[in-house]
Amino acid sequence: MMNKFLMTAAAVLLFSINAYAMVVNGSSTVTVHGDNIKQADSSAKTGALLNALYNYFSRQQDDQPGSEMPEITSEYLKFIRSYKIVDRRYSHGTITYSVIADVDKLSLADVAYMIKSRTDNAVYVIDESHDNYENNAAITNALKNNAFSTKYQMDFLSTVADSALPDLVYEAFQNSKAQYLFDIKAETAANGGKCTATVSIRVAGKAKEFSPVKTSGEGSGQSETSCVASALYNAMDLALYSVREGAIPAPSLDRELTKITLTAANYANFATPKNLMETLKRKTFITNYSIKGFAEKSLDIEAEIYVSPDMLLKKLQGIQKQYGFTASKLEGGNILLDFTSQE
Repeated sequence: MMNKFLMTAAAVLLFSINAYAMVVNGSSTVTVHGDNIKQADSSAKTGALLNALYNYFSRQQDDQPGSEMPEITSEYLKFIRSYKIVDRRYSHGTITYSVIADVDKLSLADVAYMIKSRTDNAVYVIDESHDNYENNAAITNALKNNAFSTKYQMDFLSTVADSALPDLVYEAFQNSKAQYLFDIKAETAANGGKCTATVSIRVAGKAKEFSPVKTSGEGSGQSETSCVASALYNAMDLALYSVREGAIPAPSLDRELTKITLTAANYANFATPKNLMETLKRKTFITNYSIKGFAEKSLDIEAEIYVSPDMLLKKLQGIQKQYGFTASKLEGGNILLDFTSQE
């Protein structure tokens, strides 16, 4: 079965820097497969940062009983303002990272609004000959690219014995929290840095089975292992696209997208509000924006948001000192961003 991605949770160390930032620690240990130290090193560092975010949300659950722990994915790394590596070591075929991360608490406060689409929970098994770290990473990435969460994969695998019979796999799936099961059989070939993969997938839900899917993909890589994983990803991605188109539509949006007008005034030059809009988009305060009109020292900007206007105003007021403006509500619910010097 799938090699487990080892993440060692350090003792939770959380303390506030200010009302809008928090420092949190995290660590991760990853096994080096073959001679691919560079990949293991990158995975361990990323895992440590994700573990820091996990620790942040764990504290939030302690402070707010009943709050839901989100699935921590690489998308959340954008909410880490900065980090420091406090320990990195190689020992007995593993690499361990420990980090201290400065988390953007304000952006994460309403993270449910910022995740634009829900995911369906899925688990999978793959034939033993293709069950390795690189291939499992490719399958997981293909699933996530098609809005299938692998949140319950480890729990599912812990109940399935190695070389389990199909009936036992399906029984474990029925007893899991996942909504869908992908039973994957693969055929792969490598030749001179070019690879091919053909996957045959049996797709099942809790109450029914769907038509099986068979697709092929090509890939490349510096090693045969990475080459095969690349081809497997492309074959899986195409298969899952087919599943989404023909059998299991992707979930609808979590929140309705709305529009609001932001009026920037008294700025020194046009680049000032433009740079702020890019910052708000990067922080996911807004999803997009366009300029609707301007006059001397005044600019009307239409912004798309998933949060409420009041929530956006609160978030803007949280960063106004840092970015040199004051935010206030105008009549009609729109927001004024006043860049008048505060000196």
